[in-house]
Amino acid sequence: MTMLADGHPHAWDIDRAHEHLPDSFRNRRLADGGRLVVTSQMRQLAAGMPKWLRRGAAIAVSGPWGAGKTTVLQAVAAVADVNTAFVTLPGRARTEAAQWHYITTAITGTPASGTVRQMQNEAREYLTAVPTLLIVDEAQHLSTAALLQLRWLWDLAFPRFAIVLAGSDLFARLADEPSVDSRIDARIPIRELTSSRMVELLRLHHPMAAATDEHLLGQIDQAYAHGSWRAWSKLLLCLATDNGYTAPLDYETAATAILSITGTRPALHPAGPTRRPATGTCR
Repeated sequence: MTMLADGHPHAWDIDRAHEHLPDSFRNRRLADGGRLVVTSQMRQLAAGMPKWLRRGAAIAVSGPWGAGKTTVLQAVAAVADVNTAFVTLPGRARTEAAQWHYITTAITGTPASGTVRQMQNEAREYLTAVPTLLIVDEAQHLSTAALLQLRWLWDLAFPRFAIVLAGSDLFARLADEPSVDSRIDARIPIRELTSSRMVELLRLHHPMAAATDEHLLGQIDQAYAHGSWRAWSKLLLCLATDNGYTAPLDYETAATAILSITGTRPALHPAGPTRRPATGTCR
């Protein structure tokens, strides 16, 4: 990922993360007109990062699917003043060689090859020369061997280095590996949001939500999104970005959009007259 220059005034300033988010993330998570909502977890991770980089620390971020882990990581990476190696390990990458291919490629920015030992050495040589924040998403998929080898990596003395492990139920996965679990310097839980809190944040996130009746937003969350930022992003992207819908949501438009996403029309209950529904379908 692109990093901020050394000494950049926005380095680790999470309130400026929106200005530096990569387009690839914006296009997938922020609907037209939407903005990043800065959470307490983003602030905690960004505020601690300069200290953790000096210590070679390991930080664990855990939370359910769709609760916003990737958004937290992308926001912090956007204001990093070190090389940020962002790797998402697919579930199919079960072998040590497959996992180290992804990790070393992310660290160096070039496709890794060779034996596990060769890829480990390549990563170590790079980290000796280049200050780096290594973010491993979906870390619950790491094999025991890969977790132990990553612990070896953050045990080494590098100029500036920290590793963030993130994943669903990650704390439980780490508890199965006491020698790794005991070396985690900080744990940041990301919990599923209640509908009322989700609605509160949504109204900060997008003008369409800000203009929509809170009762309807709560019904949509309970019937469809269930506190998931990912699900809400999909709905808002469908309406605002794909279909150019800018009016406040009404019950018919919301139900039609959710039907096109899930194949099921939710039982939303209108309270008063409805607007003309948006046209088009959501992918």
